[in-house]
Amino acid sequence: MMSEKSKLPHRIQIKIEAVYDTLKSAERRAADYLLAHPETAAQETLREISGKAGSSMATFVRLAKKLGYQGYQDLKEDCGAVYWGKTGGSGQLLEYESIKSRDDSRTVIQKVFQAAIQALEDTRDLNGMGEPFERSVRQLETAGKILVLGAGDAYITAYSAGLKFSRIGLNVNCPADYDVQLLEASKLKEGDVLLLISHSGDTRTLYETAQIARERQAFLIIITNYPLSPLAKIADEVLLTAAFLKNPYNETMAKRIPQLCIVEALYISLLQKEDGPYGRCLEQANRELERNKR
Repeated sequence: MMSEKSKLPHRIQIKIEAVYDTLKSAERRAADYLLAHPETAAQETLREISGKAGSSMATFVRLAKKLGYQGYQDLKEDCGAVYWGKTGGSGQLLEYESIKSRDDSRTVIQKVFQAAIQALEDTRDLNGMGEPFERSVRQLETAGKILVLGAGDAYITAYSAGLKFSRIGLNVNCPADYDVQLLEASKLKEGDVLLLISHSGDTRTLYETAQIARERQAFLIIITNYPLSPLAKIADEVLLTAAFLKNPYNETMAKRIPQLCIVEALYISLLQKEDGPYGRCLEQANRELERNKR
């Protein structure tokens, strides 16, 4: 199991957390060694650290690539932040389990808010979105049709995305019923976009729908916490969140808030397009919605 006393930079901890359950046994040993000996990882060669960890050099290279690095040297340089005292962040993964039965209301509020804040900061800092985000914006901008899907309380995020995109004139649909989701996915074609919201990336109904969309050559974008999940593996673009919250009461809004922020960033990025009709569509929509205001 991963050490709770790890001093790895927080950004590396959350990357390991995201893929840990998918790692093979040898890769887990390498990950555990990194977490237990961050200073060693920052200073020693690949041959030295693999020998001490009892793993092959190839195992450490595979682990580095699964964490999103080009190779082990990039991972080593990131670990170097420990050696030079530049870890940043809180150094731990906040959990709702830190809330005790004896905590008063003020403490509960503080811990819930802090967990959400950390999830947002970790998502922002994980990879800065970069090219996957930019490519997703371009695909949404040119899409003939956009289908946005989520299951369970992830549908809240999907529905919010559908409303926002609709207000700026995009051709978007966000059905809640599974049969309708399958039907709408079957109507997609090349140039259309399927936007999936799934924290785990492992929701069966969404996977079945995504497979249909792939067969129709639609472009798949997923917002997920797990880059090696089944849905992430078949997506064209993956936008990662970093909300590792172990809530004993199951669902937590803290893992939905980063998803909503990514949706908002996509929406704002589209609105910034000077040559697009989005601003005019939004103004018209706002005027019509005034009818429902007092």
